[in-house]
Amino acid sequence: MAAESCDYQLAADLAASCTVKPVKGIKSHGFIMNYNDIDFEATSRDETNPNIVKSLILKTGKKAYKMYVPGKSPYTGTKKSLSAGTYRNRFNKDVSIVILDNGPEVAHNIIDQLANGTFVVVLENKFPGSDNKNTFEIYGLEAGLTATAMDDDKYSDDTEGGWLATLQEENAPTSGIYFYSESIAATRTALESLVSGS
Repeated sequence: MAAESCDYQLAADLAASCTVKPVKGIKSHGFIMNYNDIDFEATSRDETNPNIVKSLILKTGKKAYKMYVPGKSPYTGTKKSLSAGTYRNRFNKDVSIVILDNGPEVAHNIIDQLANGTFVVVLENKFPGSDNKNTFEIYGLEAGLTATAMDDDKYSDDTEGGWLATLQEENAPTSGIYFYSESIAATRTALESLVSGS
């Protein structure tokens, strides 16, 4: 068998759109699910662009959970960074979540689980792109998101006595994975169905 050679070459112009103006930031509503609850065999990618997920499927009996962070800049600190490697470069993806709540139920059902589990998060970008495919971005689908920092500062103005959690997907092979199923409305319906477990 012949050895495969990976040849990385640009395939598009590096130009800003003059008609569709970019908007920074993320919307307040998001979705989070346990990494091991995803049915990776049933989940499908776009045949022409593997960075687009066309169907995101959970295993039978599993569900996703909604996230909501209010304010003008929710999920502040969410970012992607190059992780230089010896033979191939990869990406670290950070998702910052504020949990504006506390108490024994929150500690048991959310905080302790975030501290030790592995997750996938879907966030909605304010900028949908010229074809709307930039709208929903998936973090953690390749290597899983795990907690790198969790703080409960009782005097923090930002968290109002709640929690600030940072989850990281370390050394993901791609810079971005997006969820798009025919239209924004269809994709949103698909995400809601993950929450209901149907």
